[in-house]
Amino acid sequence: MASEETRLDKGMGIFEFERIKSLIEKYIPSSSSKIIDIGGGTGKYSEWLAKKGHQVHLVDPVSKHIKLAQNRANKLKNKFSVRLGESRKLEFQNNFADLIILHGPLYHLQNKEDRDLTICEAK
Repeated sequence: MASEETRLDKGMGIFEFERIKSLIEKYIPSSSSKIIDIGGGTGKYSEWLAKKGHQVHLVDPVSKHIKLAQNRANKLKNKFSVRLGESRKLEFQNNFADLIILHGPLYHLQNKEDRDLTICEAK
């Protein structure tokens, strides 16, 4: 099993990273959007978005990922926030973000009810 920290840096992960970036860019409403990266893992997408000038908030349920993401964020001029959290119960007020990234939880949550709850919470 590939480490989440390096998964997008080698093999097919490189293509995945570039493809997902092109999809995200299609939906970013402005050059300084407020974005929540739910299930953002170690922060690779959050880092990319923060470097582009966006205000990014990463949420992930895995403590190890949070530590790695915080280390990544700390190296940036435009830091992104990092918090331990769960896609089914987000700690943001309604209409907080301009864009929500939600690919991790929809892949990892096995039960349809959990995926539905995650989508409703993101909305």
